[in-house]
Amino acid sequence: MHAPLQPPSRRPSPRRSPRPPQRRRRPSPLARRLARHTPIFELSARLAVNGVLTVASLTALSQLVPYIQAQADRLEQVNQAVEAARLSHGRLKAEFDRYFDPTQASRLIQEYSGYKPPQERQIVWTEAPRR
Repeated sequence: MHAPLQPPSRRPSPRRSPRPPQRRRRPSPLARRLARHTPIFELSARLAVNGVLTVASLTALSQLVPYIQAQADRLEQVNQAVEAARLSHGRLKAEFDRYFDPTQASRLIQEYSGYKPPQERQIVWTEAPRR
């Protein structure tokens, strides 16, 4: 009926002779030219990108300069207003201290009302008549 299964026979593989090295195809003249100019293209692209970035940054700075000058002017105005307020505050504080100082109360009453204490006598200097 059926023949018994036999393992496949192993035949010795024929020795292949080494192939001669294949010659690589020469790159086409266009590919060779592109390969030679690739660094130039990369450098040009980098320079172009850097130029665009430089122009953009200079444009941004040129727009910021007037803003910075306006802020400096505003700061100067505020500093002048602060100095004026400081002087006014000093003057008002001195006036307040004078009006509410208990040691100067009698002098202020005398100054504003003309009141003189009875112990004080008014001295009026006159010229002596000529003889």
